[in-house]
Amino acid sequence: MSWVVDIGNSSLKWAVCEGSNTGESSSVLWNRDGLAETLDEVWGNLPSPGGLTCSCVAGQSIEEELSVWCKAVWGIEPEFIKSTQSGFGVVNAYADTHRLGSDRWAALVAAKHEMNSACCIVDCGTATTIDVLQHDGKHLGGLIVPGVSLMRSSLLQGTSIDIGDSEEGNSTLFARNTRDAIQGGSLYAMIATIDRVFHDVEAELGVEVKRLLTGGDANTLLPLLHGDIIHMPDLVLMGVAIIAQAPVDDEGSK
Repeated sequence: MSWVVDIGNSSLKWAVCEGSNTGESSSVLWNRDGLAETLDEVWGNLPSPGGLTCSCVAGQSIEEELSVWCKAVWGIEPEFIKSTQSGFGVVNAYADTHRLGSDRWAALVAAKHEMNSACCIVDCGTATTIDVLQHDGKHLGGLIVPGVSLMRSSLLQGTSIDIGDSEEGNSTLFARNTRDAIQGGSLYAMIATIDRVFHDVEAELGVEVKRLLTGGDANTLLPLLHGDIIHMPDLVLMGVAIIAQAPVDDEGSK
């Protein structure tokens, strides 16, 4: 039994992996003051997996912290996937291929494997990333914008806005307190961005594009978006599982 893991900027997600298939996933918000504390809480009493393959976009120090913990507690060395120039039917658009986040690379690999058609992949996390994949597996590039929560916190930190004790209600077009105005404004900004990108991608490519949504905010955004959206909450883990099966010397391997 092996595991696949996705460490984002604020969440830790994992699933058991059998071949390239993943089981039901679990996730928690991890402690920015130290990953090990979170690992002790959620993994400390679990049996050691046979192997662990991880996408980590939280930085080298977090990769090192995971490695130290896994070796100390389980006696295993985790493997970390990295973006490559090509592999698994996908060609990376980045000139500096390793600068593409491993989570975005894994999502592209999974989208190619699952859809085998033109896709626009939106991963709604701390940052929202958008990537476009042609039907032939050519990655055309993408966008990165602040996620909903980051928009809100940035607005409060960068201004003198005081939400005071305003009650939190529904996010509506006509908010009647400052908290709701920020909640609704950030949602509208994100929805408008995603809807416009979906529209422009199809206009640019001249074909119907599969609209894939993943990430922690996907459930909130999904009912507010237009068109047919495919919700794939474990898209990154699916890609990590596919990559984990590659021979070590494969062009697109770990």
